[in-house]
Amino acid sequence: MAAMLAAGVAAAEDGALGEAIYRAQCANCHGGQAEGGEGGDYPRLAGQSAEYLRVQLDHFRELKRQNKPMLPIFEAGALQPAELEAVTAYLAALPLPAQEAVGVPQAVAGDLELGFELYEKDCQLCHGPDARGIEDKGSPQLIAQHPRYLAKQIADFRDGARWHEFAEKLFGEAYEDELDAVLAYILHLNHQPPAGGG
Repeated sequence: MAAMLAAGVAAAEDGALGEAIYRAQCANCHGGQAEGGEGGDYPRLAGQSAEYLRVQLDHFRELKRQNKPMLPIFEAGALQPAELEAVTAYLAALPLPAQEAVGVPQAVAGDLELGFELYEKDCQLCHGPDARGIEDKGSPQLIAQHPRYLAKQIADFRDGARWHEFAEKLFGEAYEDELDAVLAYILHLNHQPPAGGG
């Protein structure tokens, strides 16, 4: 019983630390509830897996992903590994915000039937049938994410500004109408229940 209580206290302390770090370092851009900001300039972080978030923070620190607002976070002594663990755990524990909170439009122009075909063929294996990610694959959720942000990431994958294992295969020769269709289908999934009804 004492061990369980101690674990609970430690988890609460880690949660408080994670929230404090988030409020000090991240909330100004990513929103008070980590819902994202500036119409898709900054992504929704709430509810993303801690593992995915840790990998992305590593990529920013190693300059594999470049974003000027992220640079001060990794200045010498800015955040220690335990603090990064605390903030990613805090973000992962936050509920997935409603798309209205993220500012996601109800729909964007695109062929939903084509989007379904392309998503099922090229995206579902990693991001799941409902675009909620697959944690053991380290893949992010795509739902409740602003389409402007998603489109920017696709452009970065195509240009080599951001790493993706299958960037050339998936995005290198894709037509704009195909990319629009996939984005339209992902927004359509915002209105669907989770796969399996969970």
